[in-house]
Amino acid sequence: MHELRTRMQTLVFGLAALFAALILALANGFAYWQAVQTVQANLDSTSRLFNERGYDRELDILSSLPVCTVLLNHAGEITGVLARDPDMDEEDLIEAVEYSMHPEPDFLYTSRYVSRRQGSMITIVDTAEVAEHLQEILWGSLLLGAVLLMLLWFGTRWLILVMTRPIEENLEMQKRFVADASHELKTPLSVIMASAEAMEQDPQPRWLQAIITESEQMNHLITSLLDLSRSDGLKDKQPVNLSETVEQAALPFESLLYDRHLSLALDLEPGLTVAGAPEDLMRLTGILIDNASRHADPGTAVSVSLKREKDRILLRVTDTGEAIPAGEEERIFDRFYRADASRTRAEGRYGLGLAIAKNITTGHHADIRAWSHGGQTTFQVRFEPLSEKQKSRPSQTGTG
Repeated sequence: MHELRTRMQTLVFGLAALFAALILALANGFAYWQAVQTVQANLDSTSRLFNERGYDRELDILSSLPVCTVLLNHAGEITGVLARDPDMDEEDLIEAVEYSMHPEPDFLYTSRYVSRRQGSMITIVDTAEVAEHLQEILWGSLLLGAVLLMLLWFGTRWLILVMTRPIEENLEMQKRFVADASHELKTPLSVIMASAEAMEQDPQPRWLQAIITESEQMNHLITSLLDLSRSDGLKDKQPVNLSETVEQAALPFESLLYDRHLSLALDLEPGLTVAGAPEDLMRLTGILIDNASRHADPGTAVSVSLKREKDRILLRVTDTGEAIPAGEEERIFDRFYRADASRTRAEGRYGLGLAIAKNITTGHHADIRAWSHGGQTTFQVRFEPLSEKQKSRPSQTGTG
C-alpha cells in the first residue's frame, strides 16, 4: 500500500506540477509578448511621426517608454536630434546612441535599449523599465511556483491518503478475513487428522465420531462463507411485501424458540412493501431472530415488530438477556466477531451471521444498528418504502 501511495502521489503531483508550470510559463510568455508589442508600438509611432512631419525641427514626443530619434553620418557621429523624450537627458541620449552602434540581441529581460535603423536615422527605445517589469513577473512566478509545488506536494499526499484509505481498510479486512477463516478451518482439520492417525493405531468409534463432528463443523463454516459471499452481490430487486416476508421467515422459529424455552411475539403492520430480494430478506429476518434466541434468557420472549414511522419502515428484533458489550455495537457486524469465542464455537457459530445481515441490508440500501438498554437488546433495520410508481409493479412475498 505504501508503494501504491507513493506511485499515485508521484503521478498526481507530477501532472499537477506540470499543469502549474504550464500556466506560469504561459503567463510569462504573455507578459513578454505584451512587452514586445509595447516596444514595437513605440518604435512604429516615432518613426511614423517623422516620416509624416519631416526632419525640419526637433520635437518632444510623449510615449509609454523613453524614445529618441537621431541622424548619424557615415562615421557614426550624431548630426541631428530629431526627437527626444523629455525623460531622456544628454547622457542618456549619448548612451543610447553608443549602444545602438553595437546592438545586442533584443532579449527584453536584460536589454537596456532596442533600436531600429532606417538609413541614417535611428530610433531608440529605452527598455530598462520593461526589463525590470519582466524580471519582477519572472521572479514572482518562480516564488509562486515554489509555493504551489509545496502546496501541491502536501495536498496530493493528503488526497492520496484519503483516496486510498478505503482500499487499505478493505485489504486489511480481506487479510483478517483470510486469517480468521484459515484459523477456523485449521482446528477441525487438526482434529480430523489426529483422529485419523489414532484410528490407525487403535480403531475406536470415538475417533470416528470426532471426525464426523468436526466434518460437520467444517461443512457449516464453508456454507456460512458461501452465504457471506452471496450476500455481497447485489441482486435484481423487485417489489416485496415485507410484512408477509417477515411473517413467513419468523413463524418457523416458533418450535425452535419453544425448545429453548422462549416465545415469539409478532407485531407486524400489514401491507408494507420495499424493493428487494425476497430470499435475502427472509434470510435477514431469520439471522436476527436466531441471534436473539441465542442471547435471550429462558422464559422470555423474542419480539419482532415491523412498523412504518414517518418516511421509513423499521424492522426491530428485541430480546431480554445478554447485553451487547459496551462499545462493541459496531464491531458485532464484523466477520468472525464473537464476544465469547470458546462458547460460540462449541455451539457451531463462527460470527458470520450478523456480517451476512450487514451485507444484505447494505445491498438493500438500508442500514442496521443494534443497542442494549434496560436489559433488552434491539436490532433495528431501517428500509426505504416503495414509491407509488414502484408499487404498481407485481409484488413478491418471498415464497421463492
